[in-house]
Amino acid sequence: MTTEDKATFKVSFITAASIFILGYINAFALNTHDLGSMITPQSGNIIWLGINAASGYWSFFANDLGLFFGFIGGVIFVLFTKNIFKNTLQFFFNWTMFVLPVMLYPLIMQYVVPSYISFFVLGFASGVALGNFRRIYHLEINNAMATGNVRFLGIHFAGAFLRKNKKELADFWIFLLCVFLFAFGAFFYTIFAQFDYNLGLDGRGYIIGLGDHSFRAFRQTLGFSEYRIDVISSNIVRVVGLIVFCTIPYFFFPKNTVTEQ
Repeated sequence: MTTEDKATFKVSFITAASIFILGYINAFALNTHDLGSMITPQSGNIIWLGINAASGYWSFFANDLGLFFGFIGGVIFVLFTKNIFKNTLQFFFNWTMFVLPVMLYPLIMQYVVPSYISFFVLGFASGVALGNFRRIYHLEINNAMATGNVRFLGIHFAGAFLRKNKKELADFWIFLLCVFLFAFGAFFYTIFAQFDYNLGLDGRGYIIGLGDHSFRAFRQTLGFSEYRIDVISSNIVRVVGLIVFCTIPYFFFPKNTVTEQ
């Protein structure tokens, strides 16, 4: 494998890692009391801007605005910082600006800041990820796994298997892998959450400062309310798992090669 091939693989690995981590942190945010929603501004989240404004649920509307402007801020940040360093240092900077806010949420922000601030910061992280990590070999990928990726999955499936275009077969497998990577991130979050749940129940390993906020989840929607009470569980396994997943790509940055991200 040539140096350029190795660099291309490493760029692809980093993009794949960002997809997995966004799946993980989306599941994390969706299952906490203070957020209760995904942190990538897909159409399902954007539509809440209108619904919550019309319904007069201004605290939820503030969360929606935080997510929206945080994502836009992340994209703008990428435009002004994309080429301030060279080679490995640029990858280090880009990756850190993505994973640092992601790791800060379960460690600190979940407990000390309003939810709209958390939405802003995590939206910023998703904007940075989308702006910096899009390349898997010759393809551009939306690492937030919005409907565009599923659309391309169908397009390349049709090209590869119905039109018998062998060139599109590899593209189909790449998009299929990306969709499942996002799902695998949520899968691993759920597995780790089950460990945390058991730690919280039997009293071993539970630290009150590292407990999640899922004890009381209350959300008003169109004319009705959703309310549940869950057992507080430890956050330890989920947080450690997230830190490990965010750290591994630091060992895969391409070196001494200028490679488009």
